[in-house]
Amino acid sequence: MKPLLIPALSLMLVGLPSVHASTSDAWAEHDAAVLEQCLALSQFEDAEAAGEPVLFSDEAGMTALLIAGTYPQAHMNGERGQKLCLFDRAEEQAYIADADTLTALSAEEENDSEAGKETDAMGTDSTQ
Repeated sequence: MKPLLIPALSLMLVGLPSVHASTSDAWAEHDAAVLEQCLALSQFEDAEAAGEPVLFSDEAGMTALLIAGTYPQAHMNGERGQKLCLFDRAEEQAYIADADTLTALSAEEENDSEAGKETDAMGTDSTQ
């Protein structure tokens, strides 16, 4: 029975996805690719990342990055805007969409939000 066990296990392992250890160099390359593609797709004259990349789960396989800059079109009169860039990690392909309606909490709003949380006797947030 032992001779059959090894080939059977080998066949089972063939169907499993390969696991790659992520190194800091690999993540640095990933971040550089995300930044390069997203900045280029934005078409902003002075495009810059408006935060850090947001990594979705491996199941989704996407990284999001918010890009800010100035619209180059004359009719926009130098108006600033932002675009949301999604980077497909498997395909190494970026996609971009206008995100001027996307807002972030200001530091003041974040502090107000934290101050407004109620805690019970155990110190647990009871507003959830």
